[in-house]
Amino acid sequence: MRTTGKVATAAVAVFSIGLAGCSGNGGTPGSSTSAGASGSTSTAPSSSASGSSGGSDPGSAASCLVGTWKAGNLTGKLSGPVDGTFQGGGGTLLTIDSAGKTQVDFGSMQPVTFTFSVSGNDVKGSFSYGGKVNGTVKTPTTPSGTLEPTGTVDFSTLTVTVDMTAPAAVRVADKVSIGEFAGSGTADTGGAVDAQPVLKKSRYDCDGNTLKLSPPQGGADTGTWTFTKS
Repeated sequence: MRTTGKVATAAVAVFSIGLAGCSGNGGTPGSSTSAGASGSTSTAPSSSASGSSGGSDPGSAASCLVGTWKAGNLTGKLSGPVDGTFQGGGGTLLTIDSAGKTQVDFGSMQPVTFTFSVSGNDVKGSFSYGGKVNGTVKTPTTPSGTLEPTGTVDFSTLTVTVDMTAPAAVRVADKVSIGEFAGSGTADTGGAVDAQPVLKKSRYDCDGNTLKLSPPQGGADTGTWTFTKS
């Protein structure tokens, strides 16, 4: 059964936590400090990547980025109106070619668990994405630098499944499109769910067979993905 974040809000409200009251901007907690969807808008992600100019801008990728990468984990901290952590996401596949063409395949993604406290109460759960995200990126030629989408990024098949385990056990979303879930749904997870995962402006660091994608300097903390070359 497909549900929305409103179910989780109702369940949490029973425990007088009131997650909706923690939302800082359109239902997304602390847009300047929270992790997860705070790195993007609280509404549905548009087909054009944030920070891109649209159109058919050419891409390019540093040689160390080229290949297929498998995620070991995603780790991050939640801050602002909530305080907590999230980790998991192993199995996610990232493929980049020399022209910057990029695909993120969440088909084998393991759940990300999150836990946070608000108003002295603990909230716990897990989420996983499904589907694929496609786009083109541009980077310098160096082993580290800024990776940024150019042109359009296609989030149309991206879905999210979310299960809350505390303060009540409830399936918040069952393969719901990210566009439907973004906003109040991300607030229910304390901001752990990112409305634009992986394929967005990031800092990249290549070290042999290890690749890390982390928030750019001055950007919101949406967590760090660690990949190993397949």
